[in-house]
Amino acid sequence: MKKKFILLSFLAVWAIALSACLFDSDENALSSWLSDQGMPDSYKVQTLSIEDLTPISAEVFLDTTPRSANDRAIFGRSANIQHDFVMDFGFDKGLLGTLKKADSAASFLFLRLLPSLYKSKYFPKDSFPIEEDLSVKVSWKLTRSKKSSFLDDVMEITDSEWHKSLLKWKPDMTVDTTYSISIGKKDSTLTLVLPRALIDSIRSEVSLCRLQLRLSAPEAKHVYRFYGPNYLYGPQFRMTTLSDTTFTYRNVTPFRVADVIKSQEDCSDCQVLHGGVFDSMVVEFPSEPIMKGLSEFYGDDFPYNLGDGNDVRQAVVLAQMTFSRDDESQGFSELGRPIQVVVGSFMDSATTTFRKMEEYKLNKKLITKEGHPNMVFHEGDSLTLQVTYGMREFINKASDGRTFKMMMRLGYPVLQEKDDAYKNYITSKGDTSYVFLSQFDYARYDFTESMKKPATLKLWLASKRGND
Repeated sequence: MKKKFILLSFLAVWAIALSACLFDSDENALSSWLSDQGMPDSYKVQTLSIEDLTPISAEVFLDTTPRSANDRAIFGRSANIQHDFVMDFGFDKGLLGTLKKADSAASFLFLRLLPSLYKSKYFPKDSFPIEEDLSVKVSWKLTRSKKSSFLDDVMEITDSEWHKSLLKWKPDMTVDTTYSISIGKKDSTLTLVLPRALIDSIRSEVSLCRLQLRLSAPEAKHVYRFYGPNYLYGPQFRMTTLSDTTFTYRNVTPFRVADVIKSQEDCSDCQVLHGGVFDSMVVEFPSEPIMKGLSEFYGDDFPYNLGDGNDVRQAVVLAQMTFSRDDESQGFSELGRPIQVVVGSFMDSATTTFRKMEEYKLNKKLITKEGHPNMVFHEGDSLTLQVTYGMREFINKASDGRTFKMMMRLGYPVLQEKDDAYKNYITSKGDTSYVFLSQFDYARYDFTESMKKPATLKLWLASKRGND
C-alpha cells in the first residue's frame, strides 16, 4: 500500500504539471496521455461527470473589516456597499499658532483621481460626465496634548489598532454638507470645501493635535477612486489663513488613511458577493452523490474505510464544478467587463484546516472559442470553476464523513476574455498585452438562484485498479 501511495503521488504531481496539454486533446487522447509519457499501461486516465449536485449550504462572509487605503483609496457608494474615507493627521504647535492668530481661516480637501482608471481607454466612455449632488457627512475627532512625545506616541499606534478603533467611531462633531460633483474625462481632482466648524475646532487651541477626519456618503450614486498618501499626489488637507490682507496656506498630508466598509444589503440570507472587497462564499456539497458516482463508475466501494482511511486508488488530475448563472438579473457591474471568479479549497494540515487557492489550468481551445469559463458578466449561462486540489483532498479522505467545500470570490475584470495567456505578457512587437484590469470593479453578483440549481462535477482521474 505504501509503495502504491508513493507511485500515485508522483504520478499526480507529474500529471498536474503537464495538465494544460490535456485540454488540447479529445477524450481518447486524454485517456492515453499518461501512457504516452511512459507510464504503465495499468494506469488509466478517465473522465467522470456527476450531475445534479445540489449544494446543502452556501454561506456568505461579508468583508466589512476596515482596511488601509494608503495606496489606492475609495469614497462613496456602489453595489450596496458604502465606503467611508478616514484620514489621520498630526499638527504641531507652530501650525496651530499661525491658525490661532489669523483673522480668518478655511479648510479644503483635495482628492486626486486615479488617471489609470478614469483616463483609461477601458473606462466606459459613456460614463462621463460623472455628475451628482453628493450629500456628505463630515465628522471628526480631535485629540490634544502639550506633551512633547504626543505625536510620536500617535505614530506608534499600529494600523490594526487604528482600524479596530474605527468600528467604534464616536466623533466630536458631525456636519452634513452637499457638494455638486462633476467629473469629465480631463478632470483629475475632486475638491471639497470642508465645514467652517472643522477649522474653527482645530484653531481653537494651540497645542499638539491629532485630527481624525471621516467622510461618509451613504446615498452616493458612485464611488470615487483616488491616490492614497503613499504618493506625492495623495490626499491634501489645505488650511488657508487671512491676516491683515495677507493670504497664506499650508498643505498637510495624512500619515495614513482607511477604507471603512458598510454593507447596505437588505437580504441576510442572499448569496451576494461584492467586487473590490474580500467577500467570500463557502459552498458545501454532500459526499454521498460523489461517492456513489465513483462507486458506480469503478465498481468499487467508496469511500475507502480500511487501514488509515486514505484512499489512494486514483489521483485527481483535474476537477471542475459547473454552476448555472444569470448575469442580467443577478448582478451589477460598473465597468462592464467580465469578472473572474477566484476559487479556494479546504485542505488538512495536522490538526487544522486551511484554505488553498486553486491553480487555474487552461483549456486553450475552449478559451479561444468561447472565452474563459470561470467568469461572470460574460456570454453564456454557466460558470465553471476548477477545484482540483480540493477534490483530490476530499476523495482521498472522504472516509471520515466530510462534505466537499469550496470557496468563491470575485476577482479582477478581464480585458481579453478569449486570450488564453491569463496574465499580462509582452507581444512579438514588444508591447504589453493586458489580460486583466489593474483595478477592481466594485461590482455585485447574487448567486442565490444559482445555488438553488444543481451543479455538475467533472473529474479527470488517473487510476490504478486491483492488486497489480
